[in-house]
Amino acid sequence: MQTGPTVHHRTTEPVIPPADDHSVLDRWARVVATVPEAPALAGAGTARTFRETDRTVRSLAAVLGDVLRPDDRSGAGVGPEQTGASVPVGIMAGHTTETVVGMLALFAAGRTVVVLDDHLPEARLQHVVSLAGITEVLADDARTDLAAAVLGATGTVHQLDALIARATDTATATDTATPADTAAANRPGGTDPAAIVFTSGSTGLPKGVAMTHRQLLRNVEQSAVSAAYRPGDLVGVVLPLSFAAGILTTLDSMLSGAAAVLLDARDLGTERLLEGMDTEHVTAVVCTPHLLRSIVSTVSDHGPATADPRRHAGEPTLHPALARLRFVMTVGEPITGTDVHAARPVLGDRTVLWNGFGSSEMGAVSYFPVGPDDEVPAGVVPAGYTPPGKTARVLREDGSVADAGETGQLVVVSDGMTAGYWGAPEKTREHLGVDEDGTPLWRQGDLARLEADGCLVLLGRDDDAVKVRGYLVEPSEVEAALRAVEDVHDVVVTALVEPPAVTRLVAYVVGRPGRRTPAPAALRRALRERLPEYMVPAAIVPMPELPRNERGKVDRAKLPGAPSLEVEMVEGEYDQWELVVGQIWAEVLGLRGVHLDEDFTALGGDSLSAEEMLAIVQARLGVDLRASELLEQPTLRAFARRVRVGAKSLPSHPDVVKVSEARQPGRPPVFCLSGAGALGLTFLPLSRYLPEHDVYAFQQHGLERRAVPDWSIQRTARRTVELMRIVQPRGPYLLVGHSLGGLVALEVAKLLTEGGEHVEHVAILDTYLPRSSAEQAQLHFGRMQPTPIRNPALRAVKHGLDRMAKRILPAGVPVGEEFAKRVRAYGAGVLRYGGQKDFDALFDQASIVTRRHTPTPYAGAATFVLADGNPDVDGWGDVLRGTTSTVRIESEHSSLLREPHVAELAAALRTAFTTDRPGS
Repeated sequence: MQTGPTVHHRTTEPVIPPADDHSVLDRWARVVATVPEAPALAGAGTARTFRETDRTVRSLAAVLGDVLRPDDRSGAGVGPEQTGASVPVGIMAGHTTETVVGMLALFAAGRTVVVLDDHLPEARLQHVVSLAGITEVLADDARTDLAAAVLGATGTVHQLDALIARATDTATATDTATPADTAAANRPGGTDPAAIVFTSGSTGLPKGVAMTHRQLLRNVEQSAVSAAYRPGDLVGVVLPLSFAAGILTTLDSMLSGAAAVLLDARDLGTERLLEGMDTEHVTAVVCTPHLLRSIVSTVSDHGPATADPRRHAGEPTLHPALARLRFVMTVGEPITGTDVHAARPVLGDRTVLWNGFGSSEMGAVSYFPVGPDDEVPAGVVPAGYTPPGKTARVLREDGSVADAGETGQLVVVSDGMTAGYWGAPEKTREHLGVDEDGTPLWRQGDLARLEADGCLVLLGRDDDAVKVRGYLVEPSEVEAALRAVEDVHDVVVTALVEPPAVTRLVAYVVGRPGRRTPAPAALRRALRERLPEYMVPAAIVPMPELPRNERGKVDRAKLPGAPSLEVEMVEGEYDQWELVVGQIWAEVLGLRGVHLDEDFTALGGDSLSAEEMLAIVQARLGVDLRASELLEQPTLRAFARRVRVGAKSLPSHPDVVKVSEARQPGRPPVFCLSGAGALGLTFLPLSRYLPEHDVYAFQQHGLERRAVPDWSIQRTARRTVELMRIVQPRGPYLLVGHSLGGLVALEVAKLLTEGGEHVEHVAILDTYLPRSSAEQAQLHFGRMQPTPIRNPALRAVKHGLDRMAKRILPAGVPVGEEFAKRVRAYGAGVLRYGGQKDFDALFDQASIVTRRHTPTPYAGAATFVLADGNPDVDGWGDVLRGTTSTVRIESEHSSLLREPHVAELAAALRTAFTTDRPGS
């Protein structure tokens, strides 16, 4: 049973107590009278106190009464009866304090507000204007032209900056009215629409949600229980004012006497957003989980601008913008326990994380706080507990109330919810109902359960559920299981329904920044430990980030198409060898079946999966194959044929393999050089993006067949050039080196150039500069200083021993835990340690070789690709002395050659190879 968390809110009476307010303006008047000199607005735009804001609002409302067309109450209206309503007026002035002033003035003028977001495409804005029936827009100077284009010839744009200046002058000259005058002059309220917000349209056409005065007021009262806003709080409004969450955060804070600080995260980016929060001394923020993850990633990667002096020695330092936060509330999409754990180290000791659940239609429904000392829920954080004024019920299909812990449809009962959809009575009737006592109730379409203690747990949308092989599956449950995997940063799961084919699940996954991109096969294996087999996605697509719409939610329409999916393998379509090998592939990759013409890497296999598969093939079938042969025969059909004829019938070179053949011949081949302890297999994903080139991959001598490895970069380069010239006797040459391969590529370029050949381009992929022996000694053994030997005879003996040791261990005698690695390195390629340890041994061997190497300066055309964390950004300028293009890719070092990052890498290389072509 879910136990209730510690309640983290103030128990003192709110400064602005609840009252029988009819309108937002009634409560506004009480706030202004109570805290007139407290800050009300800050951030982007003009900062104002409550008194200053009220003066401008009242005067601007009077000016608007003169300039706006008379309101004939011909608006489309809301609710099942669709009674006439005030004609909406648009406002387009950005994420600024002036927009908030304009909103309040329109309320005071008795008009309904639609905030128009200039981040939206013009066509989308035109659609919103048409649905709302807007003919007039208040726009600031920067957006006047856009507003005019959106409205068309029949609409009118009013210059908001000029109107506010006029209103400010009038208010200064005739400051006679009191705050109550605003409410008395024009009193819209109750179920009258105050604002209309439009849904994202990711599942259909946008719907205009009419947020009423009563809904806004109830939300303010409920936030007093959760956020407990008070005068002196500075609340970061980082969500757009065209969103319900943006409007609610602004009014919840201001109508409680706190200041709204306008900071647009979309324009600022996370680093500048943090700077703005720090400058404005923000004490609370409401954001999406996606934005919180971005902030955590930014702070974790770059560290704080200044340390927090309150932290004890040894504890991580905090960004000052985060250290002072009283709470962070996430809304809009699920947040997980993994997210909370990741955020906790970068937040203050007293910062409370709130998970808020609600919608444009229902406002805030429930809250779940996680305090610094609370146990963090596993998986998705519950929706939490409803505040006073809201009741959550879970109903069975027959309409009866479900028992505690039983899944059903969520219904929310409250008099503080939307009156319906603007101009859509049928759609309103699908969701809006009336409880037995006459209180409105709303069915949003959420599946949920209520725990015995009243905690609400969301289980997805009832209209998202799909049947997979006869089982009802909720994609959000699969998303929750994927989010529980440590290396998964973000995910969305969709259903691919294409009758008569069987319905399949497709997962789009973003890896955590700075970590290796999780392989689809590894994710499938992790899911099979958590979910029934029918809930494991048939396809897992790695993504650098998920496409999001203007509301910050995943834009499913912009997700890429799913790759070819797994199939049932049946006799007749597959021969016996194809069935046997296909079953091994499916076992390793976590699939039910494999297409004959699908290749291993495209199905999610990586180098570790390849080695596992080859080991099973050897154990079960007695055929000993190398990973390079999987590169040459990448599809199930071709690889099964290779297994059938046996490894000895098709000899190949152990150090080089042809990764792919040009589909559009005409360009020179690309020679790729692998990193230390890495297979040529790692370049297969890149080769798919270079269809105009043959692609060859080189790997360390001794990696797959027993042999003494090269003990210098120069020796590796000479061996590489000999093999390259068999394939391509004359230039121009294209070289790509990853990690260790970058150093080899430069030496290869030197040998070719000295031999009179033309090297067209060299690409260095996240290679680190070598550390000298002295630097390495300082790094690992800096505290160990040898005691000098003064006796001449002993010095002579030591000198002889040193020379002998130098012949055996050229890099010197290691100390401490490095000793085992050093010994293993000197057996690399000759001794077999088993499995991954063989690759590790060659990696350690290459590390020794690299430390003794001085890179050769290169004056030709080059591209230097930087992944995350490379410490040698500046040092490469001394090595790459020709025309060099530097490309930064947000990827972990080894993930650079894997999806989704390899697509960005390939685009950079294709541009470089095209630019350097003769005559280009």
